[in-house]
Amino acid sequence: MTQPERSESELSSLRKIASDLAASRKERPTTVHLLAAVASKKGPAAELLRDRGLDRDSLLKAGRSFDEEIADATARALAQAREVSKRARGHVSTDGADRSRPSISPDSRLMMVEPTSLHLLVALLSDRRLASFRALIQSGVDAVRLRTAALSLAHGVVLPRRETRPLERQQPAAEPAPRSERPSVVPLSPRLVPPRTPAPPPLALPARDRGRTARRPVLPVRGPAAKTKRAEVVEPPKVLSRTRSPGRGPAASALGIDKGVAPFLAAIASVAVSRPAVRREAEIDRVLDVLAKHRGNSPCLVGAAGVGKSSLAAALAEPLAAENVTLVEIPASALIAGTGARGALCERVASIFEEARKHPRKLALFIDDLHELLGAGDEAVAELKLQLSRGDVALITATSSEHYRRMIESDAQLGRRFSAIELEEPDEEDAFFMVRAAAEALGPHHRVSYADEALAAAVSWSIRYLPARALPDKAITVLDYAGARARRTATDKTGTAISVGLDELAHALADLTSVPVERLLETDRDRMLALEADLGSRVIGHEAELARIAGQLRKSAAGLRGRRPLGSFLLLGPTGVGKTETAKALADALFGSSDAMTRLDLSEFAEPHALARLIGAPPGYVGHEAGGQLTEAVRKRPYQVLLLDEIEKAHQDVLLTFLQVLDEGHLTDGRGRRVDFANIVLLCTSNLGSRDVAAAMKGSSVGFARSAGRPTGELADVARNAAKKQLPIELYNRFDEVLFFGPLSRGEIAKVAQLMVDELAEALLTRDVRLEADSEAIELLLSSGGYDPELGARPMRRAVARLIEGPIAEMLLRGDLGPGSVALVGVENGAFVIDAVPVRRAG
Repeated sequence: MTQPERSESELSSLRKIASDLAASRKERPTTVHLLAAVASKKGPAAELLRDRGLDRDSLLKAGRSFDEEIADATARALAQAREVSKRARGHVSTDGADRSRPSISPDSRLMMVEPTSLHLLVALLSDRRLASFRALIQSGVDAVRLRTAALSLAHGVVLPRRETRPLERQQPAAEPAPRSERPSVVPLSPRLVPPRTPAPPPLALPARDRGRTARRPVLPVRGPAAKTKRAEVVEPPKVLSRTRSPGRGPAASALGIDKGVAPFLAAIASVAVSRPAVRREAEIDRVLDVLAKHRGNSPCLVGAAGVGKSSLAAALAEPLAAENVTLVEIPASALIAGTGARGALCERVASIFEEARKHPRKLALFIDDLHELLGAGDEAVAELKLQLSRGDVALITATSSEHYRRMIESDAQLGRRFSAIELEEPDEEDAFFMVRAAAEALGPHHRVSYADEALAAAVSWSIRYLPARALPDKAITVLDYAGARARRTATDKTGTAISVGLDELAHALADLTSVPVERLLETDRDRMLALEADLGSRVIGHEAELARIAGQLRKSAAGLRGRRPLGSFLLLGPTGVGKTETAKALADALFGSSDAMTRLDLSEFAEPHALARLIGAPPGYVGHEAGGQLTEAVRKRPYQVLLLDEIEKAHQDVLLTFLQVLDEGHLTDGRGRRVDFANIVLLCTSNLGSRDVAAAMKGSSVGFARSAGRPTGELADVARNAAKKQLPIELYNRFDEVLFFGPLSRGEIAKVAQLMVDELAEALLTRDVRLEADSEAIELLLSSGGYDPELGARPMRRAVARLIEGPIAEMLLRGDLGPGSVALVGVENGAFVIDAVPVRRAG
């Protein structure tokens, strides 16, 4: 029997053993059964498991409660085993010429030709979603160290023998650590962060990450660097440093770029300085795996701006330096500068690869913002394909998801040269640890110290008020600005370190987002519980409707809305009853200013092509770079009230655009950017059904009885039915509340008149003039054209302007009302009288 046939039959034998185990236990075959089959078959893989006190029965017992999280997990593991064996082939020497490597027996050399149980063990330990991986964790085994040992054996390196744990004295599998033993999750409210207590160093690994190690890359070694210390591979892998100061890692040593061998690289590139990686161990492992491949060994870090692509690349400097590989950072702008002549850029790209090959020390190149280089011309792309096809120089790159899809993935040949590694935005807990690590560097720079509650607030507030940017960058930006501001405004600039707390952070974020400091430091509970009172002080006569609006917004404050807008409301009713004033009152109550509102009159969007004005013109059209009126307003101020007036007058194509906003809380603009509406309060107003309501009120009182001047529920039904007929039903059905603002009674208009007079009095105080009006003046305003049931409060606005503001303006211009005087508004013989009381001067 030939060796390939023997090895292929070994995988088939393991699969059959696993199937038999599953059938005997009446279970569905999983990767746990494959792992148990590996443990039951003699060989180096079984010895590795036995050294850790694991046999077939203990593995089956530990994995009985785990299900597979991915489809076809068993088939995927077997395919991955074959892939591991292919990679191992490139690293196993068959001529025995390299005397510096540990000895490899002929049997092990033959065993590595085709996939065996050892390769299958590596595959079963490569994906944390597999039930086999979780079963090993349940058994108390460091799966990463076990995979490193198996991978080293797969490459032909003889590992030192472990002390075997007797199977007969094996303890039951330990239960997972309770959540209370893990580091505190970032609290939603920064005030809930407990004061700092004596604890491990700030950057210590959390409980779930203790023992996780960074595997050293097994790079293809060619050329002058071929005879390096490969024996170092047999040492236990080192844990990525969490407390090392920047600039003290191996990559920051004196081993730089040899100017004699690589003059161009020495001129434009620099040796990367190692920085600690926090909560990115899995991504680092994947990069090192890609670098160890024989072909396509160029990883491309893909992710949104700010997720930490450059930081992750810098963290690779230390594990690469342990393999005598220097990470060199090449700015794309420096590579492109001065390449106007045809062929110049092509020659530069070829030069950096050629100099890297000739360099006495192995070099790994890192080019950030790869899209800048690819967009410089086709000649650079062609040369890059040619150089990467050789696979003898490791190239690490970084770009955004959009650029990768457009520039790399669309080119099949270039896409094969790179292996994409997606970097997702960290969750709130992981971002807290990343921000705390960054604070260790920001503190000495600004000579400040950051409180833990400020770090937690930087994460939670940046998520809420800076949704267009990504963590952890946006939280670090806020902390950096707060530290700079605190140091600049400190009274004692040469004293001890200043502490940056919630107050300092709130002032910094207020400068960046225009959110009032008072709103940042005020608890949501206090503000939301008093919302009806705040709204009722400005909007008269709609207590029930305001209570329903406040109820919906309280759900959002409690975190029960997901990614939908904070609230979406359709306000129906005749003109002048307070719909627009409700939007202004909401902006003031929620965001501290009536100006925190964008108002769009949808009567201007009556044509289908007007959609381009709303979200921006598509690429290729005039004005594409300008953006849309709606999307740009929300991107610049994502925390505000959005008022859409007269929605029934907009074209149906424009109205249907808001379906995604109401359902998912986001919208894609003309430039393909996602605009977040999760922190928006959306109010739409319409006069639909107003004529029917007015006709019903003028008709017979039968069926439309009024109580204290307020409309009945039947009038509201008339308006809602009219809105259902006119608006797209799918849009109507997506509003949180459809509210009817009925006509105002005479008494309610009188309260509105008093508010208008008070507003005028407040404006006169800026000129040091007091205004006083008695109740008779308010009644005269009502009887002088200020009250019209069909027109609402707007006639009152005109009456106040005509009968009070006009005469007072003339008195100010004549000098009758000087600073310190009082304007008394009264009624004599059915007409307004305004008396100016001069200032009484002492003496």
